[in-house]
Amino acid sequence: MGIAYLKGIRVIACTWGWAGSWTGSILADMGAEVIKVESKRKLDNNRWHFKLGAAGGVNSGEFNFTNRGTKSITLNMRKPGAVKVFKELVKISDVIITNYTPRVMPSWGLDYKVLKAVKPDIILVSLPGFGSSGPNKDYVAYGPTIQAASGMTFSHGHVGEDPILAGANPADPAGGMWGALGVVAALNYRDRTGLGQNVDVAQSEGITSYLPEIIMEYSMNRRMRPRMGNRDEIMAPHSIYPCKGKDKWVAIAVGTDEEWKAFCKAIGKTNLIKDERFADQFSRWQNQDELDNIISSWTKDFTHYEVMNKLQKAGVAAGASLNVEELINDPHVKARGVYIEQNHPEAGKSTVFRSPWTSALTATNPPAPCLGQHNGYVFKTLLGMSDNEITKLTEEEVIY
Repeated sequence: MGIAYLKGIRVIACTWGWAGSWTGSILADMGAEVIKVESKRKLDNNRWHFKLGAAGGVNSGEFNFTNRGTKSITLNMRKPGAVKVFKELVKISDVIITNYTPRVMPSWGLDYKVLKAVKPDIILVSLPGFGSSGPNKDYVAYGPTIQAASGMTFSHGHVGEDPILAGANPADPAGGMWGALGVVAALNYRDRTGLGQNVDVAQSEGITSYLPEIIMEYSMNRRMRPRMGNRDEIMAPHSIYPCKGKDKWVAIAVGTDEEWKAFCKAIGKTNLIKDERFADQFSRWQNQDELDNIISSWTKDFTHYEVMNKLQKAGVAAGASLNVEELINDPHVKARGVYIEQNHPEAGKSTVFRSPWTSALTATNPPAPCLGQHNGYVFKTLLGMSDNEITKLTEEEVIY
């Protein structure tokens, strides 16, 4: 899927933060026209988080990343006049996406029933933290709370230690991807039937779907899967090992006995192949502490790139653990053009991550919009408002 796939599709994005905005950005990557509805009264928190350059709190690096390719208009949705304008925009749109709590859109008089009356085939895709139904539907949700409610946090952590959060809040990007999939599926359904629909995506359930082995362990055996840190239920070795240099590491995973033999030959320790402690997969799994010590004593004499390249040549899965500087300057990443430079009118030049898929049809990843940057285009060109009408609505703080 690329730019041709969603060309001609217009999306209204009532989004903030990461997850919903990321859905809009993905759809923009596919060629959709995505119009983000904002307000000066309450900025998207990513507009002032992690300020970039001279943005002055109106744009930030994270906002530029999560809203790239979208357009921005300002409407004060607490005003009846704004709701009226919003409905006019709905008439000429295909999809509405929102990651607000379920109470917000109805509080504006814009639940799915009303939206469907305005445009019968409209598609509404909602992705609140805990879904649009159930006793917790209106709970405040950020990445850590969603992750905890999904079951992921409890399962993450080192052996015998407390649970830990999984890094950069995977609930947000996962929710964004599931939201985009919901839009594409609903558009496909509409193409076949002519019908719109109301799609409910709970971000917490999106993360739970990544934990099949934990759920299966309990549902089938009534056992709680223990926290395993970097280890695996089957593979050994399976961890991160220290390398030459300050805070340098490499990941190594061996999945079969054949890979184990190749690993031993690559590190010059063929005696380990016949060692009873490591002779087969289960034996290696039972003796991981000893195994990890042996491997660490070898990896520490080489750089993480040297270990990776040496083992990969032998057919063993190994990957250098890259810090941000190494990632941006990595030869493989550079060869694929993963990072691109943008020149934002407020934030200035910055390096951003391009769309994670490429094809001849992929969008060009333009920068995120300035606040209200597309008011003129939307209100005048799309909705046919006169300058006098726009001025009046601005004075009334409807366009705000």
